[in-house]
Amino acid sequence: MRHNIWLAYYLSFLKNTWFWLGIWIFYYLRFTDYAGIGVIETVLIATMTLSEIPTGAFADLIGKKPTIILAFFVQAAGNIFMGIAPSFIFLVGSVFVAGLGGTLLSGTLEALVYDSLKAQKKEDEYDKVISNMNTLQLIAPAVCGVIGGYLYTISPGLPFIAAGIMYLIGTLLGLFLTEPAIDSVKFSLANFVKQTKEGLLELTKTVDIKTQTILLLSIGVIVVIADEMINSFLGVEFGFSETQMGVLWSVIFLVSAAASQATPFLRKYVSANSAILLLGLTMAATFIISPVAGLVVGGLSLLLRSALQAVFSNISSVVINNNTESKYRATTLSTFNMIKNIPYLATAYFIGMMADTYSAKTTSVFLGALMLVFVVAQFLVAKRKRTNF
Repeated sequence: MRHNIWLAYYLSFLKNTWFWLGIWIFYYLRFTDYAGIGVIETVLIATMTLSEIPTGAFADLIGKKPTIILAFFVQAAGNIFMGIAPSFIFLVGSVFVAGLGGTLLSGTLEALVYDSLKAQKKEDEYDKVISNMNTLQLIAPAVCGVIGGYLYTISPGLPFIAAGIMYLIGTLLGLFLTEPAIDSVKFSLANFVKQTKEGLLELTKTVDIKTQTILLLSIGVIVVIADEMINSFLGVEFGFSETQMGVLWSVIFLVSAAASQATPFLRKYVSANSAILLLGLTMAATFIISPVAGLVVGGLSLLLRSALQAVFSNISSVVINNNTESKYRATTLSTFNMIKNIPYLATAYFIGMMADTYSAKTTSVFLGALMLVFVVAQFLVAKRKRTNF
C-alpha cells in the first residue's frame, strides 16, 4: 500500500503539467474576448459542478483506481483537442471534455491516499503527505509554465498538446495503483443515490463541522473565481507579456510550493479555524490593493495570494478528510467542490463582462470586499455559537 503514496506523488505532478498556464488567456483571445472567455469558463465550471457529486460517488462505488485512470485519459483527450481547435465551438467542446476529466480526478487521488494511509494505521501522516502532493502540484506548473511560454511561440496550440501527452503518461502510471480495501460498497443504483446523499450529510453532520464547512466555502468560492479567471486577467492588466506571464506563474507556483510545506507547522500552533480565518483576511487584502498596483506590486500580490491559497487548500483537505468516513470520502470531497463551484458557474459570464466593462482591477476589489464580508460574518456567527477559534 505504501507504493500508492509514491505513485500519488508522481500523479500529483503530472495532473498539473499545465504548459498552457501563462498563455491560455492569450490563446482563448485568439477565438473570442473576455465575455467569450466567460462563456467558455461557464461551460467548464458547469461540467465540473454538475458532474462533481456523481463522479465522486462513482469513485467510491466503482473504485478510486479505475476512476483515476479514466480521469487522466479523458483529460489527455480534452487537452489535445484544445491544442488543435480550429474554431470557438471546437474549443468549447474540448474544454467540456477536459473539465469532465478534471471532475473525475477531483478528490479521488486524495481519497485514495488517505485510505491507503488508514489501511496502514498511518492516517496521522496525511497532512504531511497532502502538503508534499500539493507542493508537487505547484512545482509542475512552475516548470511547465516557462516551457509552455516558448512552446506557444512555436505553435499556439503546442502547450495544450504537451499537457495531453503528460496526462497519457499519468494514465499508464495509474495502472500500478492498488485499490485500498476499506469500507467498500457494492455498486447499485440505490447505493449510488444513497452515497450521494450521505456525502452531502458528511459536511453538515455536527454543528462544528457545519461551521467549518461554511467558513471554508466563504473563502473557497472567491478563490475559485480568482483562480479560474481574475488572476490571469490581472496579469494582463498589470502589463505582463505572454513570455513574462509564463515566467511569473512559474515563480508564483514555486513560491506556493514552498509555502505548502508550512501547513504541518501551522497546524501545530494554530487551530484549523483560526488558520482559515487568517488566510481569508490576508487574501482579501491582496484583492483590494489591485487598483493601485503596477507590474511589480501587482505581481507580488498575485504571488502572495497564490501562496496563501496553497496553504488554504491543504488545510481544507485535512479538515474535510478528518471529518469524513472512508466510504463517503470521495463523494464528500466532490460535494464540497461542487458547492464551491456553483457561484462561479452562476457568475462567470458576468465576471467576464464586468472585467470588459470596468476592469479586472475593479472586479478584484469587489471580490476582495466580498471575501472580507463573508469571513468577518462567519467569524462573528462562530463566536456567538462559541465555536473554538
